Amino acid sequence: MIPAWCISIFLNLFCGPSPLLDFIFHGKKYLALPVVLISVSNTMQPAIYIPPFQAAIDLAIVNGHEKDSIQTYGMVTGLLNGGLAFGAMVGPVVSGAITDTTDFTWALTVLSGMGLTMLIIMSTYLIWMKISGQPLRPELTHFYTHLTNHRLLKLSVVIVSYNY
Repeated sequence: MIPAWCISIFLNLFCGPSPLLDFIFHGKKYLALPVVLISVSNTMQPAIYIPPFQAAIDLAIVNGHEKDSIQTYGMVTGLLNGGLAFGAMVGPVVSGAITDTTDFTWALTVLSGMGLTMLIIMSTYLIWMKISGQPLRPELTHFYTHLTNHRLLKLSVVIVSYNY
């Protein structure tokens, strides 16, 4: 999911092409470039949108919701579809406002910047979950519980042996 998102950001930057990439394109625009890059970007959408669904279900199960429950699947589907619907509403509004003042290439640049911001937030969250030892999948919950119990047992043995 993360690599597909990174590729999608670069595809949007090259699609316009972005004014930030004038050192490559020297102000020229090519008709075939957006057609090909938008087609590639659309074929990559499943790699961007399907993994978060399973990750959200795993996090819901880790946080105490029932596994294979219609309520859990409904909650996760509703949250993810709400986010997609919000993006489908904000994208054209932001693009239209930017296109009214500049041109479409800057709209793609701003949307790529928003995608990069979300990528940084998501990567930071995943790294924080790994560093803090919080499980991201249900099968790891038992491992972390066992590891924590083992540390507590070891600590209690050290305290007891210290007292004697």
